Amino acid sequence: MSTVADGGSAKGDNDFDLGVLENGGEDREPEPPSQRCASLAIEAVRIRNFKRIKDSRIELGPITYLVGGNNSGKSSVLQAIHTAVSCAQASVELGQQVIAEASLRYSPVAEFSLLGHGAQYSNRGDGLRGSVLFEGTPVDNDVLSEYRIEMYKARNHNNVGVDRSGTSAGFGQVISDPKKLFSVYVPGLAGVPHREEMSGYAAVFRKAASGDANLVFRNIIRLLSDRDLLGRLEEMLESVLRVPVSFLVRYDPDRDLYVDVRLATGESVPVRDHLPVDLWGTGILQITQIFAYVLLFKPALLLVDEPDSHLHPSRQKALGVALERIAVDFECKVIVSTHSRHLITGASDAVKVVWMKDGEVETDSQRGLTALLMDLGALDQLDLNSRVILCTEDEDPWALRLALREAGYSEDDVKIASFNGLGNKYTAEAFHEMSEMMTVSPRVIVHRDRDFLTAVELEEWSRVFGDRGIEVFCPTLCDTEAYHATVDHIVAVTGLAVEDATRIRSEVLEEWSPQLKKKHRDKRRAINREYLDGGAPRTDELWPDGAVPTEEMVYGKLLLTQVQKRLRDLGYLDKSRSLHDVPSSSLAGELKAFLLQDEDSVELRFNV
Repeated sequence: MSTVADGGSAKGDNDFDLGVLENGGEDREPEPPSQRCASLAIEAVRIRNFKRIKDSRIELGPITYLVGGNNSGKSSVLQAIHTAVSCAQASVELGQQVIAEASLRYSPVAEFSLLGHGAQYSNRGDGLRGSVLFEGTPVDNDVLSEYRIEMYKARNHNNVGVDRSGTSAGFGQVISDPKKLFSVYVPGLAGVPHREEMSGYAAVFRKAASGDANLVFRNIIRLLSDRDLLGRLEEMLESVLRVPVSFLVRYDPDRDLYVDVRLATGESVPVRDHLPVDLWGTGILQITQIFAYVLLFKPALLLVDEPDSHLHPSRQKALGVALERIAVDFECKVIVSTHSRHLITGASDAVKVVWMKDGEVETDSQRGLTALLMDLGALDQLDLNSRVILCTEDEDPWALRLALREAGYSEDDVKIASFNGLGNKYTAEAFHEMSEMMTVSPRVIVHRDRDFLTAVELEEWSRVFGDRGIEVFCPTLCDTEAYHATVDHIVAVTGLAVEDATRIRSEVLEEWSPQLKKKHRDKRRAINREYLDGGAPRTDELWPDGAVPTEEMVYGKLLLTQVQKRLRDLGYLDKSRSLHDVPSSSLAGELKAFLLQDEDSVELRFNV
């Protein structure tokens, strides 16, 4: 049940009636930030049972960057806040605890009950409900206040139940005021339509509240022009783009059906060279949207989803500076989901960086480690408590995963993380820094395919890691796929006799010998370029003409594909079974033996 914490649930108690705004049309001014945002400061939000999030509390700075891999819960945080505000404001506006889904200004899904974490929202008292708890301080006292918005499925079809409660009347009243945009949500890349009819302020307000401000983008620019705020928007854009910016806004109600907005960059650009919105670059469009929404609506919370997606790295740091200016100048808390390390590394000390993983806060106090893992592309692969990290060059390390499971290790025991460019000093140094900064100082192991390296060449390649205390695991065969194309593995998967498996594999080797030899030669040429002093053996000495290749000379990726195709053609494998499905006992044995080596040894371990 709603409480008096936000002024009561009945519309008459608050006189929150948007009809005044609609009748007044575009002439109604949004309140300036001194009357609007400074009345409270949101210091934290706690979200429960909303999409990816089961229960997470996030402390906010002036700017809060949410980082993490895909499906880590970053966007769920933004959507949960905006959805909860929408529910509270609709409840206050209508004076009802139960409201129709259609009355909500914003919902990220068509069927509201599907927003629950792991299950649908319920109408039972003990059923699943979503909630967002705002923590902060009202301007009229220094006591930490709370305001909770609880959302659930109402008894009747397509209805939403909203419970509002809190500890300070002024705190909840600001959040749930339907005449103002407490939060503005800017999703991903919000495209704009090719044409846009003139809309009054009330219609623009409604679209912005629904998260669809992009559909009235030209009208927002027009409203800023009418309020003499276009110069301020140009100034904000110039701070990011580092070039002069000028707008042209044209609309004659007696002649025009559509609003025309144009933009030019540079000094003294003639009118004819100003470009219409359709021709703006995506990066310029995105940052213009962000700044325009703040200028017109002056929200207390600005929620921005991946503003860096289409912005050049050279401008991402400038965007971060501009967002920090917004936080100060408009007394607005900014929450941004991002994949940009440039935003993180360029942020001031006041900015919070929250690393999210699986819908939970992994850490909000290790910015350096977070930025490093972002740079390595490992935020969605590791966590602070990883004790053994197996870094691999394989984009899809399926064979390693199967081998670890066969060797008796779980994914919690050994974390596998894929990286590009393992064989360079920068990556080695980054891995070393990573191990130093993580909570448990994990054992870091680099896996690379043998790729026809000799023992001497492998030791030389590994030195850059060994000098930094990082181990190198390099299986005996050319690559991990080769272990799934051995005679023993074919027998284990198909049940064939050893003689039959040997015959079939030999036939494939003979048929594909030219291609296999070419692969060997190409890789050896690449290796030879690294040994200009003549220390590398000659390629034809390793695989002489007419010689049958040893197991170590066979390129597994090619052989596995062709052996598996031959077995299917002969009827020994059906579509439900594959050589990929069963772990290689040989690879699992090598990996287990390596992992069981004395972890206290100070010497670098190679399995050469």
